Parts: sequence; structure tokens; C-alpha cells
Amino acid sequence: METNVVKVKIWDLDLGYLSWQKSSGVAIFEYDPEFLEMGLDPAPLTMSVNSPRSRSKLPWTGMKEKIYQGLPPMIADSLPDQWGNTLFGAWLAEQRISVKNVTPVDHLAFIGSRAIGALEFEPAIPLGDDTAFSVDVRKLYDFSRQVINDRPSITMSQENSILWQDLVKISSSPGGKRPKAIVALNHATGEVISGQGRIPEGFRHYILKYDDGQGFPYARLEYVWYRMACAAGIQMMPSELRTYGNVIHFLTERFDRKENNKIHTQTLAAMSPYSEAYEDIFVVLRRLRMPWEDHRQQFLRMVFNVLSGNVDDHSKNVSFCMDRQGVWRLSPAYDLTFSVDLTATAYVNRHSMTIRGKTDGISITDLEKVGVENDIQDVRSLIQQVTDAVSRFGEFAREAEVPEGYVEAILTGSLKLS
Repeated sequence: METNVVKVKIWDLDLGYLSWQKSSGVAIFEYDPEFLEMGLDPAPLTMSVNSPRSRSKLPWTGMKEKIYQGLPPMIADSLPDQWGNTLFGAWLAEQRISVKNVTPVDHLAFIGSRAIGALEFEPAIPLGDDTAFSVDVRKLYDFSRQVINDRPSITMSQENSILWQDLVKISSSPGGKRPKAIVALNHATGEVISGQGRIPEGFRHYILKYDDGQGFPYARLEYVWYRMACAAGIQMMPSELRTYGNVIHFLTERFDRKENNKIHTQTLAAMSPYSEAYEDIFVVLRRLRMPWEDHRQQFLRMVFNVLSGNVDDHSKNVSFCMDRQGVWRLSPAYDLTFSVDLTATAYVNRHSMTIRGKTDGISITDLEKVGVENDIQDVRSLIQQVTDAVSRFGEFAREAEVPEGYVEAILTGSLKLS
């Protein structure tokens, strides 16, 4: 299956060319000469178009760390995480293609124009017609569980074959561990269609996170965390709970799409590969000359993650967006949810990124010092703002009909939310 070279595009522009070097096990990327003259810088801190290397027409080499899979950081952001990789592996098995013969560049060709953000890859492996199609959420949800739990025994009936094609099209590109789908929603009619191509007027782009059916109220709790974050003044995309076939799912509007326009997006992992601390995020904000409001937003998010028990705060859960004029901004917050295991020992529930060198035992004093050191105004007022919002957990949880046992377990657990 080896796709040795792909063209990387952004907004119908030829960004550059990516090839896989089998001997070294990494990819090589080179900017298109014409793109270098356009004044746009899609990776200003890792492979800037203004760097001597780019200007000398020298290639950029991929990184071998697991998270980058041999790709340059800017490009690696387009690969999915656990759920998308599960579907890709199942698709390879369905096509009778050995994983040993597949490179990360092949995977990008499989993603094609369906990547998160604005990057696209050509030639793309055809997956049928890209025309938007109606989505039966319940059927795809049930089928996705079969793919995860019992893939070898799935009988490929005509209906399953269609479901399989639909699932691959709408579910194989987003990041994260939990099963999800890229859809478009019409609020006036309630209709759900695929969201990977152009969508009709009246529809908006969403990520639908399937409930995993394991009893834990993931969807409801993520919605509760969304409500708390909004109450704390944190900018998030509109989100909601929707029920399909008696199963409730969490939907959140995409920030990398505006109507049918794509927005270039880079995670902290791509923008600053060696960042391991919240303080590093503020460094990126300064280097990209983002406005004061973005610094304030990032401080609110840091405080919220600590006070609300979101320890899944790794470098792919922070993103930055660039518009077509080359202006960078902090993206809306996403993937804010309860991620503490109340039954586990303390070391399991450490934050993914450090605050003043700590991953646990982080105090209000630590938060205040980070705020002061980064010129955040009214630090104590902002911390109180988040505290007030998080204290409403019980209220929001009961409105979302989170089972009372989980509400009490969280309220009386190690977080002491109330």
C-alpha cells in the first residue's frame, strides 16, 4: 500500500510535499516554493516558512517520538488517536492489507480531506462518494460497538457493508480515545448527516461522542463539565446532549469549521513539541503575540482543570487556530470532563501537564503564582469565578440527570467539589 509521496494542501493551496523514508523510518516534508512567498506561516515555532531552512528549500524531517509517528509535528496533528486508529486497523483488515506494509504517509492518504483542521492530503485513497448522506446514529453506534468489541465475528451483510463504509467515512479522522463521529446537524429539522464533506445550508458541523454503553455516564458528565466551564467564563463551542434510540450522546460544535470553510488548527503538541507545563502554554501565547484575552482564557482553563478534576490535560487538548490572514488565536476549550478515577490510588490521578513542577497537590497559591508570573490581572477574582462555577456541580449534574450515585460519589470523593 506504500504511498511514497503525498501533496499537502491548505485552503486549495499547495502547502508542500511529504514523503516516507523507509531506511530512516521518518517522513520528509518540503514547502512548495510558491507557498513560501504567500506570507502564511502554518507552523511558526517548529518549521517556520521564514526560517533559513525553509528559505533555502531544505526539507524538514519528522520526529520519531510515538506521538508523531515519524512525521513533522505540524503534519502529525492530522493523524487520529485511539478510536480512529482502531477503525483504520479494521479497515486494513477488511481490505486484506498487512499493517507491516502501511506507513504514516499511507494513513494520511487514507484520511485525505477528512483531517481535523485545514490540511488535506493528495492523492487520497478513495472511500466512495463524498456527498453528505443521512446518518442513522443508533445503527452506527451499535455497529461501532461491534467493531470495537467483536470485530472478527461481524457478518458482512449488505446492510453492514453500508454501515461499515459510513462508519469509516465519518469516524476515522477525529482524535481522542472514545468513539465519535463527524456529523452535521440541522437544529430546525433534527436531521443528522455526515459532516466530512460540504454540508447543505441550515446544517452546522459537530463532533458526536458516542456513549460507550458501559454504564458510566460519560456523555452526561461531559455536558455537566461544559456547563460548569461556561459558568466560569471559559469559551467553548455550543454543546448539547441528544438521545438516539434511548442512548444519550454528547455533541459539540466544531471550532475548526465555519460553514464550509476550514480553519487551520495546531495542538500544543504540534506547536511546541517539548512543552510539558502549563507555563509553556503562556510562552506560546506570547511568542505568537496573542491578545490579553487569550492569556486570561488560558489561566481560567488551568484553574478549572485543577479545581474540577480534569487530569486528562495533555498537550493535544490545547489548540491554536490560524485564519487566512495568518493571525493566530487560542482555540475554544474542548475535552473538558471529569477524568479522575475515584477508586484509584493518588498517583493515577496526576495531571498530564505540570504547574510549578507539580502534577498533584497543586494549591491555590501555585495557581496564583502562575497567574502573577504571566501578568494575569485580577488573579484571585478569576480563581473565585472558577470556584463558584465548579461549586454548582450538583445543580448541573441533577439537571443533566446524572445518576445520583455518581453525583454523591464525586461530591464526597477526593475532589470535594462542593
